[in-house]
Amino acid sequence: MKKQYFVRKNVALIEAQQRQEKKRARRTALYIAIFVAVALIFIGVCFAVFLRIKTVNITGSEHYPAESILELFPAAVGDNIYSFTASEAEDAIVRALPYIASVKVTRKLPTVVNIEIKEEQAVFATPLAGDVYLIAADLKVLERVSADSEKCEGLITLSLNSIRRCVVGEILEFVDKRTFDAVSGLYADLSDNYIEKKITSLDVRSRFDISFRYEDRFDIYFGDMDNSDIKVRFLVEIIDQLYPDSRGRIDVSDATEASVKLY
Repeated sequence: MKKQYFVRKNVALIEAQQRQEKKRARRTALYIAIFVAVALIFIGVCFAVFLRIKTVNITGSEHYPAESILELFPAAVGDNIYSFTASEAEDAIVRALPYIASVKVTRKLPTVVNIEIKEEQAVFATPLAGDVYLIAADLKVLERVSADSEKCEGLITLSLNSIRRCVVGEILEFVDKRTFDAVSGLYADLSDNYIEKKITSLDVRSRFDISFRYEDRFDIYFGDMDNSDIKVRFLVEIIDQLYPDSRGRIDVSDATEASVKLY
């Protein structure tokens, strides 16, 4: 018969071992807490002492000096580099400066902040109430100038009616939103065919009787916006077949048949 052995448990010894393990666990927890506290203090010191703004780089701005942009920036040289949020800074600059289309703020640790500016470009000059408003391709109002301002040179003179709201820094509003769609849509079609810079004036006082001037050589009658892209391509084909010094009137209001009258 196989012998069996029994060992009597030493209760006191087991309890002593358990107390030792608890002490070790408490010491470990204490050491971890001390380490975390020291690490947090170290990080805090780094943030407070080392991560301070020393340089702010501004690129892409032509209309506004760096000082104007820095005045709107929610932090200054010497502040902690994390004392602001990028979105807060970007929104503040875009809202205040009409020519700025977008802003991207990035940090380059430990001390540099980069501000990248993308600006709007004036495309239209719109006479209104004795002044002229410079307007971007997306119909954002950029600036109000006098009628004889040099800033109007090279821009498309845009004639409009039924304007509901024209405020610098905001998108131009019309009584009829379809007028907005007509202006922006026609400019997009002209740009897609690379002739937008050849247009000197654009009359959209009625979205059913649109007309414009091409290179001070041709008066173009466009009619409404139906088949706008086809009409623009048709116009380009017609002008390509005419002599470089030709002048006259071109009617492309019918997308299937155009008429040309040369002077």
